[in-house]
Amino acid sequence: KRRVSGAFQISGIESIAPISKRYHISKVNHFFQFGTVKNLEAGPMKSAIFFSLFIACATPSFAEQSLGVTSISVTDEDQTRPLSLSLWYPGSGGTQEDVGSNAVFTGVIAGRDAMVSEDGLPVVFVSHGGLRSAEDSGAWLTAGLARAGYLAVEINAPRPANAAAAVNEIWHRPDDISRAVDAILSDPVWSEHIDRDRISVVGFALGGTAALGLAGGNLDSQSYILSCDEPAQGPDCSWYQSQNVALGAVDQIELAKPRRDTRISSVVAISPEYSAVFSGGLSSVEAPTLVVALGHDNALPSVTQTALFTQAPFPDASVFDGFQTCTPAGPEILADDGGDPALCGTSTEARQQAHDAMLNKITGFFEGVH
Repeated sequence: KRRVSGAFQISGIESIAPISKRYHISKVNHFFQFGTVKNLEAGPMKSAIFFSLFIACATPSFAEQSLGVTSISVTDEDQTRPLSLSLWYPGSGGTQEDVGSNAVFTGVIAGRDAMVSEDGLPVVFVSHGGLRSAEDSGAWLTAGLARAGYLAVEINAPRPANAAAAVNEIWHRPDDISRAVDAILSDPVWSEHIDRDRISVVGFALGGTAALGLAGGNLDSQSYILSCDEPAQGPDCSWYQSQNVALGAVDQIELAKPRRDTRISSVVAISPEYSAVFSGGLSSVEAPTLVVALGHDNALPSVTQTALFTQAPFPDASVFDGFQTCTPAGPEILADDGGDPALCGTSTEARQQAHDAMLNKITGFFEGVH
């Protein structure tokens, strides 16, 4: 049995070289992308913010000897949707690297290309965030799973170039996960370190929607197309409307295809988006499924608890607790850029506690079904 215990340390950035590289957040509903901050040094308040960020980032930190990370690139036949897989695993050695960090979010220190210290690893594929989440935005989750004895694979796909392309992300995401499963199972190195009978998926937000599809949930095309009509249900409706894009532009043939992947033996969906557009209230789910509901408004009240389907409410948490902890400068940077400082939560300690609680629930669920 593998159990997550104790607090998970999320270290600061070990270095900020080159210091001249700074970032900003552009708000796309409640998910964010990263670019260059303009005039961050202008004014005493912003200077103080950047100085505090620099001090926090320059503090030495050391990789846990039990945590390794490496990357694999995956291409498709048309070379149109390359994937970058970040693999986290129990390991030793490697070169210290801060993964998933930026000016707003902290990362996790791990040993790049560390030696794998275990065989027979159960595998968890992680699809984290909404339409335009940053690469490795789920580092807290993948690192926590690796510490618990899993090979955790975060799937980083290209961000959609515009809203017209984004309407198809709802069916691209589960396909991305199945492609990642193909890649790991056929990899000459990693295929020798895993337990092929213990393959799971954890998804957050739109990744949670993908996880439900891979478990056997079938999307209703018409419900998805209408999900931005009043009362709006979809999380990105205002963005689509601002770009004059209707959800009816989705490829309906692809959307209607079943995405069940029988190689996947269990799934966890954290605050899944578009949960109301599944046909039959997810009655077609075939794999053991856990839905982690962050906050009061993220449960699936129409779904009956069964031997295959379980909900875990976290009413005191927020959907923002699915993200990394923030840097000291994070809330101010968000506010300056028109974002919501609430993304950073009430405190680092509270967010880490929420992460620990979710990881314990998730790993306990996996232990119970395998």
